[in-house]
Amino acid sequence: MNFSEKLLWSILFIDIKDDIEIDNDFIQNCFDEVKIFEKKYSRFIKWNLLYNLNKTKSSHLNWELLAMINLSNKVSELTDWYFDITVLPFLENIWYGIEKETLKQNYGYKNIKIIGDEIRLENEVSIDLWAVGKWYIVDTLYKKLDKKYENFIINFWWDIKVKWKHKIYLEDPLDDKKYIWDITLENESISSSSSNKRKTKSWHHLINPKWWKSQNDKLTVFVKHKLGSFSDIFSTAIFVTPLNTSLTLLNKIKWIDALIIWNDWKIYKTKWFNSNLYIKW
Repeated sequence: MNFSEKLLWSILFIDIKDDIEIDNDFIQNCFDEVKIFEKKYSRFIKWNLLYNLNKTKSSHLNWELLAMINLSNKVSELTDWYFDITVLPFLENIWYGIEKETLKQNYGYKNIKIIGDEIRLENEVSIDLWAVGKWYIVDTLYKKLDKKYENFIINFWWDIKVKWKHKIYLEDPLDDKKYIWDITLENESISSSSSNKRKTKSWHHLINPKWWKSQNDKLTVFVKHKLGSFSDIFSTAIFVTPLNTSLTLLNKIKWIDALIIWNDWKIYKTKWFNSNLYIKW
């Protein structure tokens, strides 16, 4: 049975495949948990926890925020700091956000300080948790659903996590009405980053933090991993690096499986990304 709600500027689908009576109140509670998370951490909502942190540059550090900051920092270290949650000012300044004034474009994890139970943002940096937050909550929902159901799919706008074994179709990066690959997932997740999803007139949202420009040498990146937060955050990290650096990272980080489609439609796959060509383009 399929359930869906519009959340985090996306649509969250929960598809329960078990042949048992579905607890509708339990499913609604799952959606409500995401709503609470969105109200706190969406950068598109004024005066929430994240907005106030970026304005005042300090906040009480709860366990959710600490977990997301630590995960982001770990991935940044592994990717030579190409993944950076302090790119928020650039996104706002290309009109992909809610601010009307231009923000100072300072960046870098060195400006995020954890002191006891307080988080401080120094040198006027601001943070965006989009690339880690959505999948952090999906992993939380997965643990919750896993206690009650044996077979289900969570689909958060084509970032997918499954319980049991399911064939998933990967969309054409230039035409979201077509599929070009399929892949079988078993108790794992797959995420994608593509430049065609969120754009302004001249830019898209996948920013190389070392050049302060949208990265444009790839059409799409797919990453699969047991943890949805890892698959999503690494699909972003791999997309925003120059192509040669992306391949170097994948050779170094052996526990990440990925498919990259370059701008000229060349394909790179890691050994255990067990996808099949679905149609020829």
